[in-house]
Amino acid sequence: MAAARENLPPQVIQRVARELRRLVVAPLDGIRYLPQDEEQLSELHVELRGPETTPYEGGFFRIKLVLSDGFPQAPPRGLFLTKIFHPNIATSGDICVNTLKKDWSPALGIAHVLQVIRCLLIVPFPESSLNDEAGRLFMDSYDEYARRARLWTAIHAPKHSAATPTPEDEQPRQDGDTSGGGGAAKTLDDERDAATAAGGNEVKDGAATPATPVKPTAASATDAADTTGATATPTTKKRTSSNAADVAASLKKKSVKKKGIKRL
Repeated sequence: MAAARENLPPQVIQRVARELRRLVVAPLDGIRYLPQDEEQLSELHVELRGPETTPYEGGFFRIKLVLSDGFPQAPPRGLFLTKIFHPNIATSGDICVNTLKKDWSPALGIAHVLQVIRCLLIVPFPESSLNDEAGRLFMDSYDEYARRARLWTAIHAPKHSAATPTPEDEQPRQDGDTSGGGGAAKTLDDERDAATAAGGNEVKDGAATPATPVKPTAASATDAADTTGATATPTTKKRTSSNAADVAASLKKKSVKKKGIKRL
């Protein structure tokens, strides 16, 4: 990229280069620097994205900042290269804003100037208009002004950016981040919630789930009864056997008595 810098002092060249580097590394919202094949630091090309909820939404507008040899004591000149219907922007592209005129200060940087120009697309100042028709419509019939501005945007402003995408622009959006075990933690939380809702006990990390007491059912009660009966059966048989022996002994005694009576 060849640069013609002879019309700017060395200290100004360093300042401009530093500000442009910041615009590239940390771009402003809706503002992108557009490097040119034959760049001149005295002419900076920038792209503005039309602000949302304005008649300029959906369009990309090219502007140029011209730095004179008196910069930064003298303000830069702003010029729209993309046609736009706006009270403070002439059909020639010249911009009317106080920051570039009476309110200019050498302490103001290029980034500040660009932000002011983009804000002008959000809040025009029709009382100091360069486009009289746009200023009149803005004051008397805003709907017609907005319709005309949207029409110009649709006709003249590109729908896609000409700027090189930044890493932030290229980074895909993710609906959810499961890195670092987040998915497992979420599953564990779900299990805790389910356990708490079911039994009122919270599952702690690394701890076994406490056993839930089982209520006895009719079938289990019957089984218990059968088991009890089975274990009691030997005792009953033993008692029956003992009673039989007693009866036999009693009968034997009676028989002996009968025999003794007969002998008598």
